[in-house]
Amino acid sequence: MDLGQTIVVYLGVALLLWYAGAAFYNRKLGVRVYRWLQPGLGSLGEITRAKWLGSSGSGARLLVGKAARPFRQVEVAFLLETRELLPLWLLNRSRGRRDRLIVRADLRSAPAGELEVLRRGDRRLRSLTAPEEGRAWTRIAEGLPEGLEALWRGGAPALPGRLASFLQRYQGAVLRLSLARKSPHLILEIHLPELMAAPAEAFFSALAAALMSPE
Repeated sequence: MDLGQTIVVYLGVALLLWYAGAAFYNRKLGVRVYRWLQPGLGSLGEITRAKWLGSSGSGARLLVGKAARPFRQVEVAFLLETRELLPLWLLNRSRGRRDRLIVRADLRSAPAGELEVLRRGDRRLRSLTAPEEGRAWTRIAEGLPEGLEALWRGGAPALPGRLASFLQRYQGAVLRLSLARKSPHLILEIHLPELMAAPAEAFFSALAAALMSPE
């Protein structure tokens, strides 16, 4: 074989080895995340449904059908990076994509207004701030941690203190936090690695406290 063929062969072998190693790593990580998540989500109520998203190397979805206050129902999904395909993984990493946790929940009481919190520079901010008759968003300028932007509509634009504390605590991990009057009332997208440094119970306890209506 000439040099070019040799390079292609060794590159192919390297990619195959990477694929096998990354697939094994993702499966182990998926099981670890699932075990980490169970007691935290279980602290909100009985887990009534749980299933893998294809395999343990991709992620899983879990549901608490009857959740403790302030929630009524909570569905959580975790999505793992596609590490098996090295070029795709590197591309996604360059775009800031990591292992993610997505929380969708209905609350006992619908929020008084609608809130969108996103990473600064997120393209979704453009669509939200585009002119739309009778549905204008107001930017919240105070109480936000560095790196996040927030928009509000319906009532006075203000960030509740408890929610501000939650965002401050997880400011490096939060990708999106959305509150809406319609179901699901809450959508939260957040990076997983930062959360798993502590028990899942701490995260769900902090989230519940942030959403608790004042007495």
